[in-house]
Amino acid sequence: MVVSSVVESRTLKIAYAHHLQDQPGSLVPMLALWLFPQLVLVGIGEAFHFPGQAQLYYQEFPASLRGTATSMITLFLGIGLCLSTALIDIVRKATGWLPDNINSGRLDEMYWTVFVLSVFNVGYYLVCSWKYGYRNVEKEVDNDSGFVK
Repeated sequence: MVVSSVVESRTLKIAYAHHLQDQPGSLVPMLALWLFPQLVLVGIGEAFHFPGQAQLYYQEFPASLRGTATSMITLFLGIGLCLSTALIDIVRKATGWLPDNINSGRLDEMYWTVFVLSVFNVGYYLVCSWKYGYRNVEKEVDNDSGFVK
């Protein structure tokens, strides 16, 4: 989010320098490659997040519920998307950061707000992970084949 905020601040500076803040639908003369760093960071985060979450669910769910682990990932992703939409609606109604003409808005402030919320989320995650006790998972061996289930 910090990278996104810095890039958006630069975009707004260029928009103001070219007097585009009062022209809805105008394009800011800026390369699309400025989006590359933030998109790479999001991709790396997702590459580490989803396999770890799936492994946690497969390890910690009872054997009868392990098939629902992948659907839980999708469920929590959907809940997160609904919450982010609600956050955008709240910010849009409470501030002037997200007008219809994005060149006159303050999307960088929205990114900073999401960054602060993410810091609180990481703190909450650290507290939960510190207090969490893993299940005592014993390896089950199939008597017919000898393989670990």
